[in-house]
Amino acid sequence: MKIGIDFDNTIASYDTLFHEVALRENFISRRWSGCGKTELRNYLRTQPDGEKTWMKLQGLVYGKYMHLAKLMPNVANFLLSCNVRNHELFIISHKTEYGHYDPEQISLRKKALKWMDANRFFDLEYFGIDKRNVFFADTREEKVEKISNIKCNWFIDDLPEVFEEPLFPLETNKILFGSYEPLIFSKITVLNSWEKISKNILGHTTDKDISTWANRMMEKPIHHIKKIAGRGNSKVYKIETTSGDAYALKQYPNMVTDKRPRLTTEFNTLQLLHQHNITHVPKSIEKSEELNIGLYEWIDGKNVVQPNLDDLEQAIAFVKQLHALSQNIDKNNINIASECCLSVDELVNQIDNRLLKLENNSFQELSTFIETVFKPLWTEAKDKSLFYWSIEDRENLLPVEKQTLSPSDFGFHNSIKMDDGSLTFLDFDYFGWDDPVKLTADFIWHPAMNLNKNLKDIWQKAMLKIFNDDKSFEDRLNATMPLYGLRWALIILNEFLPEFPARRKEAGESKSYEIKKARQIQLVKAHTYCEKVKTMVSQVAFA
Repeated sequence: MKIGIDFDNTIASYDTLFHEVALRENFISRRWSGCGKTELRNYLRTQPDGEKTWMKLQGLVYGKYMHLAKLMPNVANFLLSCNVRNHELFIISHKTEYGHYDPEQISLRKKALKWMDANRFFDLEYFGIDKRNVFFADTREEKVEKISNIKCNWFIDDLPEVFEEPLFPLETNKILFGSYEPLIFSKITVLNSWEKISKNILGHTTDKDISTWANRMMEKPIHHIKKIAGRGNSKVYKIETTSGDAYALKQYPNMVTDKRPRLTTEFNTLQLLHQHNITHVPKSIEKSEELNIGLYEWIDGKNVVQPNLDDLEQAIAFVKQLHALSQNIDKNNINIASECCLSVDELVNQIDNRLLKLENNSFQELSTFIETVFKPLWTEAKDKSLFYWSIEDRENLLPVEKQTLSPSDFGFHNSIKMDDGSLTFLDFDYFGWDDPVKLTADFIWHPAMNLNKNLKDIWQKAMLKIFNDDKSFEDRLNATMPLYGLRWALIILNEFLPEFPARRKEAGESKSYEIKKARQIQLVKAHTYCEKVKTMVSQVAFA
C-alpha cells in the first residue's frame, strides 16, 4: 500500500513554535493572550503591514527555527506501524525553496530534510522511509500531480484545498487531518488525531505494533504481550521478555484531545517518590514522549474489591508520606494536580462547567434528572456552603503551605494487593499540588471505592489528624463535602457526553460494552449520590 502524507502541520507540529518565535522576534508582546497558530495569524494580519509580518514569521518557523518543531502527537506510532507492515510511505509537501522576506536565504527544504533525518525518518530500523520518497512542490498543482503520478492509495493533509484541486486523483482515498466539520466535505474522511488515522487505515493496534514500540525503549527480546482491561482512558499491556522479566507498558490518551502531559507527570512522579523512599509505587523504567508511552515495573497481585481496615491503614500511611514530602520539597518543581480545587469558587466553577456540558443533551431521562433533582439540590447545597465563606476566602487560592501533594485519583481502585497483603498504588498521571480537602472528599465519594461507613469514618478522622496543622481544614471539609458529592454525581454521567463512550470503548476495546445499559446504570448511581447529598445538606442549618 502506498500512503502519501503532507509535511507541515500534518507530520511536523508548530503549535507552540509559532508563538515562541513571534515573541523572540518581537512580532507580539508577552501580554498577547491568544492561543494557537490560527489565532496568531489572524491577530498579526490586523496589525500594520501584518500580512508581510505573518509571511516573515512562517519563513522563520519553517527555516531558521525548524529544528525546534515537534512530531505531531501519535504520528510516530503510525509511521512505525506502517514500517512493520511494509507499507510504502511518501512525504509530499507544498514548500518553496526559500521563505518570504528572508535575508539569510535559508533553504526551507534542506531544513525540513535535516529535521526528518534528526528524527530518524530515513533509519531502516525506525521509520524506514526512503529519502527518495520525499518530494517538495512549488505549487499546490504540482503537489497534486505528484500524488497522482505515485498512485497513492491514501493521502493525508491538513488543508482541504489540496483535496479540492480539480486534478486530485479520484482513486486516492482522502483523509483531512484536523478539527473540521465532516459534513462540509464530500468523499473526504475527516479525522482530528493520528490515532484515529492509524485505526482508519491500519486497523486495531496489534501485538506486533506494541512489540515494535516497546523495543524502542528496551533491548530484551519480547516473549508475550497481554492487554490489561479496565485501566480507564489509558491502555496498559503486560510485556514479558524471553528472560522472564515483566514490565507494564502504558499508552496514554492522545494529546490532541487531552493536552495534559500525563506521561511526563506520571513517569517523573514515580521517580520522585522512589528517590524519597516512598516505595509502594511502581518504578519508572523508560519513556518515549514521541510515542506517548511509558515502561514501568510490573506489579503482580490482585485488585482490591472489598477493602478492609489493613488496606485503609496502608492508604492513610501513604497520604501521610505524601504530606511529609510536601513539607520538605521545592514546590516550584511540581505542577498543580489535574482538576485541582484550590478555592471554593474553583470547585463551584468546575461543577457549573460539567453541568453545562450535560444540559445540552437529547436524553429525556437525563434532562428530567438535571431539572427536577440535580439543579434544585445544587442551588441549596451551594447556598449553604457559600454562606460559610467570605467573598475573599471563596476567591483566593489556598496558600501553598496548606496544599499537599496528591495523586488526584487516589483510592483502592488504583491499587494492587500483593500476596503478603501489602498494597502498591498506581496511576499518578494527574499528580500535583491540591487542597487536601479534595483528596479526603474524593476518597470517600469515588464510586469505585466501596467503603463502608466505619472505614469512611476512620479515613476522615485520620485525615483530620494528618492535616491538623491547617486550622481551617475541618471547616473547609465540612462546608464543601456536599459539593464534592454533587461533582461526582456529574462525573458519573460522563457516559452521556458525545465523545466519552467511544473513548471508553477504545481504551478497553471491549465488545461487551453496551452504551444504553451503561448510561442507565450511571443515571441510577447519580440519583443515589444526590440522595446522599440531600441527607447531608438537610442536616446543615444556617447560623
